[in-house]
Amino acid sequence: MSEPPPSRPLPTTDPARTWAFLAEASRLLAESLDWERTLATVVHLAVQAWADMALLDVLEDGARRVPGAHAARVPAWRQWLEQAPSPPRPWEEHAAWAQALADGRSLWMAAPTPGWRVASGSSPLAPSGLDDLTPHSVLVLPLRKEASRLGVLTLVFREPFRGDTVPPLEMAEAFAHRAALALASARQYREAQEALRQHEARLASARAFLDAAPVGMALFDRDLRCVRANPMQAAFNGVTPEEQVGRTLTELVGPRAEPVEAAMREVMHTGMPVVDQLMTDVLDGQQRHFRVTYFPVMADDTTVGVGTTVSEVTAQKVEEERLRFLAEATARLSNSLDWRTTLRTAAQLLVGGKLADYCTVDVLADDGQGLERVEALASDAATQQLLAEAFRYPPPPGSHSPIRRVLETGRPVLAAEVDPAWLDALSLTPEHRRLMMALGARSVMFVPLVARGRSLGVLSVASQDPNRRYRDRDLDFLEDLASRTALAVDNAWLYREASRAVAARDEFVAIATHELRTPLSALQLQLASLLRTVDKGVAASPERLRQSLASAHRQTERLSHLVTHLFEVARISTGRLTLEREPVDLSALVHRLVLRMDEALVAAGCAPVLHASAPVIAHADRLRVEQVLMNLLSNAMKYAPGQPVELSVEAEAGAALVSVRDWGPGIPAGAAARIFERFERATGEHARASLGLGLYISRQIARAHGGELTLEAPSLGPGARFVLRLPLAEVPPAPTSSP
Repeated sequence: MSEPPPSRPLPTTDPARTWAFLAEASRLLAESLDWERTLATVVHLAVQAWADMALLDVLEDGARRVPGAHAARVPAWRQWLEQAPSPPRPWEEHAAWAQALADGRSLWMAAPTPGWRVASGSSPLAPSGLDDLTPHSVLVLPLRKEASRLGVLTLVFREPFRGDTVPPLEMAEAFAHRAALALASARQYREAQEALRQHEARLASARAFLDAAPVGMALFDRDLRCVRANPMQAAFNGVTPEEQVGRTLTELVGPRAEPVEAAMREVMHTGMPVVDQLMTDVLDGQQRHFRVTYFPVMADDTTVGVGTTVSEVTAQKVEEERLRFLAEATARLSNSLDWRTTLRTAAQLLVGGKLADYCTVDVLADDGQGLERVEALASDAATQQLLAEAFRYPPPPGSHSPIRRVLETGRPVLAAEVDPAWLDALSLTPEHRRLMMALGARSVMFVPLVARGRSLGVLSVASQDPNRRYRDRDLDFLEDLASRTALAVDNAWLYREASRAVAARDEFVAIATHELRTPLSALQLQLASLLRTVDKGVAASPERLRQSLASAHRQTERLSHLVTHLFEVARISTGRLTLEREPVDLSALVHRLVLRMDEALVAAGCAPVLHASAPVIAHADRLRVEQVLMNLLSNAMKYAPGQPVELSVEAEAGAALVSVRDWGPGIPAGAAARIFERFERATGEHARASLGLGLYISRQIARAHGGELTLEAPSLGPGARFVLRLPLAEVPPAPTSSP
C-alpha cells in the first residue's frame, strides 16, 4: 500500500462512525448476489459516504478490463457520466492506475497538476469546458481476493480534504476489501447461474433430442428400473414415458422382458456393450422385429446402470423376407412349362408361405368373356371342402363381383375388412353367400394376372385370422408375385402355341409332301405309260389316249391348286393380297359356279340346292369370291359326300350374304375357333388329309373385302354352315324424267 504524500496527510474520522459505516456496507453488500446490483451498491456507498465521483472497473477473464459501474455526487459530473459515450478508464491515461492494479497497492494522488494533464493528454476525470470541476485528489483502491485480481475502485474528490468527508486510508481499504469479497461472491454466483443455465440448456437439448429421436432410448439403474425413457421407447412398451419411470421391463411387459433384462445384466457385469442385437416380439397380434443396443453407463469408472437404444426394423425385415420369397417363387414358377402347374405352384406358395389362408385362381376363358376356375387351395381340410363347393360359382360377365371388376379394369382391389356389404358383392346366389360366410374371410385381396398388357385372369387371397388385416404393402407384394406368375403362365402359353405351331408345321410338311407327291406320281405314271407306247411304235387308241391325257390333266390341276394355295398364303403373310373390285351379282355367280362344278358335285354325290333367285350386287373381286366359294364347296364334297349342299344368297343389314351349308357330321365345338388358322384341319373319323389352308385363305380374302367368313350352327339338323359377308355395291340413283 502506498503512503500518502507527506505534505498532504489524509485526516482521520471518528472510529465509531467508521465501523458503523463498514458494518452497514457489509450488510448492504451481502443482501444480494446479483452481479449488476453488487456493482451499483459499491459505487453508491462510496459516493454516499465520501467521494464526489466513484468509478468501478472490473477484470474479465483475469486480464480484460471493462467498466463495471459509476456514480457521482455533483450534478454536472453525473450528467457528464450519463452522456459520455463510455465511462472514463483512468489506467489508460496514467501508468499509476495500471501499476496500482498490477501490484495490489492503493494509490493516492493529491491535486493533479496541469503538467500531469498535459503529459497525459486530457484528464479522463474532467471533461473539456468543465475546468471548474477538475478533481482535487484521486484515491485508487485495487479490489483483490487473495491472489485474484477483481478490478479497481477509483474515488474522485472535487474539494480539498476535510476530516468529515475524506475517509482514512485504512477505512477505504477495509471498504475495498469488503467490496472485493462481495464482487467475488457475486461473480461466483453469476458463473454458477450461467453454468446452471448452460446445464439446463444442455439438459433441454438432450431431452429434446431424446423426445425427437426416431429410435427408442432409455436409461436403467443398477436395479434395472427405468430412470428415463423417450416417447418412442415408451410406445414400444405400450405406456407413457412417465408410467415407465421407476419400473422394470418385467413389470411393464411381463415374461417377454426376460431375455432383455438378462442382456442388460450381462452388460453391467462385463462393462462391454452389445450392439445391434436382433429381437423379435409379437405386438398387437403381429410379429415385429427390433435391433437393440445395450451399453454400460459409467460414473467414476463405476457402472451405475445400463442404457438401451431400440429401433424397429419390421419393414426392412419383412422386405428382406419377401424379396427372398419372390426370388424362390420365381425359380419355382419357372420350373414347369405347363400353365396349370404354374398356377397351382403360385397358390401353394401363397398358402404354404402363410401369406393367405386360402387362395383361388380364375383364368379368362377361350371366348374372352367367361372365367375358368382353375385353382383353389386352402390351409386346412375344412376350408378346402368349402372352397370346392364355392368353386361352382364363377362370376359371369356383367356381374358386380370384384373379381370381374379386377379382370375388366386391370386394377387390384383390397378389402382390409370384409363386412356384410363385401359379402354381398362377392356372392352370386344365397347359397353362394352362405358358403362365403362359412369360409370366414376377414380380409381379402384381388389382383389381376397381367402379361404383355393383357389380363389373363385374377388371383384372389383371403385371411381368416381376425388379427391379420391386409394392408397396402401386402397388396404391392401380391401384385409383384402375380406379375411373375402371369409372366410364367404367358410363357407357358407361348410355349404351347409354339409347340402347336411346330407340330402343325411338321404335319403340314408331311401332308404337303404327300399331297404333292400323289398327283406327281400319278402324272409320272401316265407320262411313262404314254412314253413306253411311243417307244414301242404301237399306235394307242384314241380312247386310251384321251383317258391318259385327262388323268394327267386332273393331276396337273390338283398340283396347280396346291401350289396356288401355298402362293396365296405367302401373299397374305407379306400383305400383298390385291383385289380388283367391281359390282358382282352374287346370285348369278353362284349359278355359274355350280354349273362349272357340276361334274365334281355329281362324282361326290352332292346335289346342289340353290336359294339365289333375286340379284344381290356386291362390291367385290369376282375371281376371289369364286375362290372362296369353290373352297367351301370342295370342303362340303370332301366332308359330306353323298349329302346335299345348300347355297343361299341374300342381302341383310347392309351386307351381301352367301351361305354354304352341308349335311355332314359338322365341326366339333372345340375345333370351331381353330379351323380358320393356318395349317389347321378338322379331326375325327371324317377328317381328310389337306394342307389346312383353304379356310384360312378364304377368311383372309373376306376380311380384305371388309367382310367376314364365319361358321354358324345350322338352325335344324346336322352339318356345318359357312357364311360369307361382303359389302354391298352402291346402287346409282335412277335417272329422273324431264318434265
